[in-house]
Amino acid sequence: MNIIKATNENIQKIAELIYSEKSEFFDELFGNKAIDYISKALEEDIPPFIKQNMLLLTDGKEIKSVLLYATKAGFRHGYQKWFKLLGFKIIPVGSKMIYIIERILMDFSVDDLYIISLSGEMKEFLLYKFMKENRYKRIIVDTFKTSIFEKFGFQESKSVHPKMKRFSRISDYQTFTGIGWDTHPLVESRNLVIGGVDIESNMGLLGHSDADVLTHAIIDSIVGITHKKDIGVLFPENESNKDRRSIDMLEEVTKYVISSGFFPSSIDCVIISPIKLKDYREKITQNLENILNCQVSVKFKSGNNVYPESQNKGITAICISNIDKI
Repeated sequence: MNIIKATNENIQKIAELIYSEKSEFFDELFGNKAIDYISKALEEDIPPFIKQNMLLLTDGKEIKSVLLYATKAGFRHGYQKWFKLLGFKIIPVGSKMIYIIERILMDFSVDDLYIISLSGEMKEFLLYKFMKENRYKRIIVDTFKTSIFEKFGFQESKSVHPKMKRFSRISDYQTFTGIGWDTHPLVESRNLVIGGVDIESNMGLLGHSDADVLTHAIIDSIVGITHKKDIGVLFPENESNKDRRSIDMLEEVTKYVISSGFFPSSIDCVIISPIKLKDYREKITQNLENILNCQVSVKFKSGNNVYPESQNKGITAICISNIDKI
């Protein structure tokens, strides 16, 4: 997943996502042409629908989610462009225009930031990235869908719209650090998988699943600090987990912790292995980063004939994960 900025080429999809989150609100304002009005406002950067104030999450093919925000100045400056878009004359303004302007220009403090839209898949990740990279006194949102904001510590305050609830919180986060360790014996007649990558070898790791020792250590480092659990609790040695791909477990765990408001920010790993793995470093790293959405580093050690791993007895992985909590 990558975070990109908006362009005129992806306006239609953005407008549809923004509309989907507050369709009732936008229908009230614009009637059955709501998506058309939002699209036009985005094309012309009519406040608060300004493209540079937007984060988009994409899988490389299509936009999955959107976060649109505005400062107080972003609401107040340039709103007169709405007159032309909506086809109203400035004098007299008319009651409909006054109603629309009052609804669009929500009331909030100059030091605050307002989230206009947060919608789509993995919107929790977009909210985290935004809060980590921006420092405002307070973040405000008016919403029909309250669960995500309640889950992430937003507090309900006095609403300025009769049908939506207003939530706010201080823009801040905490960082925690977790450690994970795992080891598996090397045996013949098993495939060797490290970080979800198949390694060419005449020996593999023995375990109930695919015995991906690196991925197991990462999972333990994450769930230990976020949920006080370990991989054995989440994925017991039963029939459904037999020979299961550990990289699929990691993907499940990542979605699980993100939905709880925890976000991996960096992961550092050491692998002690008698099998040379350096040629696989880039592929392993990229594989893990694609799932974890953060920087991952992997170092390989031989054990220097001191550790049991040096005698082909097994492979050990140790990982430290930094996790942000919003």
